[in-house]
Amino acid sequence: MGFLAASVAALFLATVPAGVAVEARQLMDAGKEAQAFNLVEEAANRNDPEAVDYLAWFYEQGRHVSKDMAKAVALYRRAASLGEPHAQWRLGVLIDTGVDRSATPGDAVALFKKAADQGYTDAIVSLAVMQAGGRGTAVDFTAAMGNFRRAAKLGNVHAFNEIGVMHALGEGVPVNIVEAGAWMIIAAGRGNEPAEQHLNRIFNAPDIDPTAMFRRANEIEREFGIPLTPWEQVEEDPQQPS
Repeated sequence: MGFLAASVAALFLATVPAGVAVEARQLMDAGKEAQAFNLVEEAANRNDPEAVDYLAWFYEQGRHVSKDMAKAVALYRRAASLGEPHAQWRLGVLIDTGVDRSATPGDAVALFKKAADQGYTDAIVSLAVMQAGGRGTAVDFTAAMGNFRRAAKLGNVHAFNEIGVMHALGEGVPVNIVEAGAWMIIAAGRGNEPAEQHLNRIFNAPDIDPTAMFRRANEIEREFGIPLTPWEQVEEDPQQPS
């Protein structure tokens, strides 16, 4: 299933908690990378959880310092042990993708659960992906759908695409291309590239009625309290996403 289309750097900088990371981000935005690193490193030495997490990002991305995934993993693990949800999620991803080979997919699931319990939406999506794929836990489409819907309610765009994928593949629900397309329309309208790619294939398939998908997307958006984008409000002769 499609997962985590946004770049790690953009995602981290957009979702860091309040505190020292905010000041560091302002320095980064001003092109003062060395000052940002020093600020984060000093706070990390005081065991500030978000600073430890941010320091891990510097090493993961090779910003201001040489890229060092072993150090990044160690720092994420330290921040995760301090309860930092982004670090718990990111460490879980690095375990699941094989970057950190010292742990198992089950360990990744446990980390995703800890971050999900704090309402961290990317972790909720990751947990659902594991449940849908049976990695580190038993296959449980009902739990996966529940978590995707929870993340969607919290505004996570990836969750909308993944719900569409489940409907397209018939994972725990009957195959329903109209329902799949509706959820993907919402995701694509908010910049989710996998959803756009899925929609391009769906719209090019024979006997497809995009109008029904757009109408259903409108219903879902009203249910979730999501503002409709202009191109999504067109219910007659809807245009394909660019």
